[in-house]
Amino acid sequence: MALYNSTGGADWSNSTGWMGAAGTECDWYGITCLNGSVTELRLSGNSLSGSIPSELGRLTNLTTLDLAFNSLSGSIPSELGNLTNLTDLFLDINSLSGNIPSELGNLTNLAYLYLNNNTLTGSIPSELGNLTNLIGLPLYNNSLTGSIPPELGNLSMLSSLHLGRNSLSGSIPSELGNLTNLTNLSLDENRLSGVIPPELGNLTNLTGMYLQNNSLRGSIPPELGSLINLTNLYLNDNSLTGRIPSELGNLTNLIRL
Repeated sequence: MALYNSTGGADWSNSTGWMGAAGTECDWYGITCLNGSVTELRLSGNSLSGSIPSELGRLTNLTTLDLAFNSLSGSIPSELGNLTNLTDLFLDINSLSGNIPSELGNLTNLAYLYLNNNTLTGSIPSELGNLTNLIGLPLYNNSLTGSIPPELGNLSMLSSLHLGRNSLSGSIPSELGNLTNLTNLSLDENRLSGVIPPELGNLTNLTGMYLQNNSLRGSIPPELGSLINLTNLYLNDNSLTGRIPSELGNLTNLIRL
């Protein structure tokens, strides 16, 4: 009921059962239970407004928390870091603000952490590098600052890293070259500087690399010629110098450069 009260439950698109008596929670709209415990809470696109209550951190059997596509504001409660059984956390496309809680680094079973399209500020917590089961990490379209934590290079299962359209600065960590399962690397429209790490040439499963609209300098590493699955390589609107390496001629699947 804390969620209902703090997010304008009376105005939800569907609130079937949510005013029911205690003990009927497994019949409420958006809730899935297993053996009497709430394991999934799915209320995406349900016209929620207001803030996420810290009480959600008590639902320690949750595996899925989906509050995306709503009008939620305020900060992400640090108490969500108690939900150590979570595999899916979707808070994207809201109006959430404040920092990404470092406590989310406790959620080591997470496969998907979607925080994109909010107004989050502050830096990306290095603790997210603990989430070694992550497959998707979209943080784009926020107002994040600071540097990209090299600890993200620990996320060996990651297939998509989308940090574009923030205000991130500093250099691209060479450790991102460890993410050999990546198919998408999007760091576009930030304030990144320094050179393109040659280690990115290790990401041979990449189909898209988006580094445009930053302040990157130096030459294009010839190692990028190893990315034979690339279809999109965007390096425009940087301060790159030198010639285009002949090795890029190996990228026979390239559609856009």
